[in-house]
Amino acid sequence: MNNKSDRAGCVILSAQNKGKIVLLYRSRENDWTFPKGHVEKDEDPEYTAIRESKEETGLDVKVIKELPEYFYISPSEGETRVKMFLALSEDDSNLKTEFPGDKIEILFPDEAKEKITYDNLKMYCDLIKE
Repeated sequence: MNNKSDRAGCVILSAQNKGKIVLLYRSRENDWTFPKGHVEKDEDPEYTAIRESKEETGLDVKVIKELPEYFYISPSEGETRVKMFLALSEDDSNLKTEFPGDKIEILFPDEAKEKITYDNLKMYCDLIKE
């Protein structure tokens, strides 16, 4: 990892609502997704996933395990690899969005799967039900 198109993120399990996950609405992108972002120089993907989760949701998280990575084509950066992790929120009461207009919902995986904008992210809803 660590080229400019590498990203990392988390599927966050709720601390208070067992079996539910955190879903993020980004108003600037008009999409529903999981918190994720660029892997910065000298960061490992797990650290990036934890940092981005905090920045985008306000939550401190603990990584439970690595999930399968996925790829997509970015118009500006070409093929982009995203390393994903399953994480547990330490305290849901810290929820807050990064940008005005963004929203956060805590949903059961089946509900989240219906809302997620990108088909390549829907598999994570199935993986965490197993």
